[in-house]
Amino acid sequence: MQSNKNAKCGRQTRSTKPEAPNKAKIAKSHKAAKPQHKESNMDSIKSFIISFLLVLQKPFKWAHLSPGVNKFFKILDVIIASINKNIAVFGLVIGVLIVAVNVATRFVASFYPGIHSLTWGEEVSTYCFVWSALFGAAYGFRKGVHISVMILVERFPPALAKASVIFSHILSACFLAFMAWAGFEVCELYYELGRYSEALHDVPLWIFLVCLPLSFIGATYRVIEKIYEVSWMPADKVAKATQDEIIHDTAIKE
Repeated sequence: MQSNKNAKCGRQTRSTKPEAPNKAKIAKSHKAAKPQHKESNMDSIKSFIISFLLVLQKPFKWAHLSPGVNKFFKILDVIIASINKNIAVFGLVIGVLIVAVNVATRFVASFYPGIHSLTWGEEVSTYCFVWSALFGAAYGFRKGVHISVMILVERFPPALAKASVIFSHILSACFLAFMAWAGFEVCELYYELGRYSEALHDVPLWIFLVCLPLSFIGATYRVIEKIYEVSWMPADKVAKATQDEIIHDTAIKE
């Protein structure tokens, strides 16, 4: 009887002992919890990015839909375009006229030694051509006449093609802004050195070089304008519009 009681007590004591935790089950539960934790983190990051982009979009959307802002930028567009175009045209015309006069006077000087060519003609015509080329290039950004290779972009999905075009414009804007800053540094350097033109001794040299920062600032503005236009353009039309080199005109007409 005593042995039976001891056996029953032993069964009871063994039955009342807590079961040892299963390590494999705990490890599996931890592994299952980790992906859920990562997914929750990714969802929170995505929601934060989306909310941030929505907040960032509000001022641009307001500016895009505001008649006053659109009118202001249209006026600014006309002013900058007229400056770039007129300087490009007049610089080319004046440079050609100076070269033509110099050639004619040298030809006449062979018969009449008393006639001399323009001593300042070569330098001034060179600067006229430089001004014409730089401001003409800045005007070219407005019309989309610069060469662009779209072989790969055409094969991209519309969203990726749009992102690629915007990214290329961002790179162009960064490069042009850097060149504008470098041009300003060059003008400042010549101003501090007090250098004057070799042909026109009374004219400081930085006046001829001021075309560097001005033209690159205009080109930077044009590229930023294209970034804005492509951002509002439907993704399925970006590749074709870029290939046709009429992004600006297409965006305005639409």
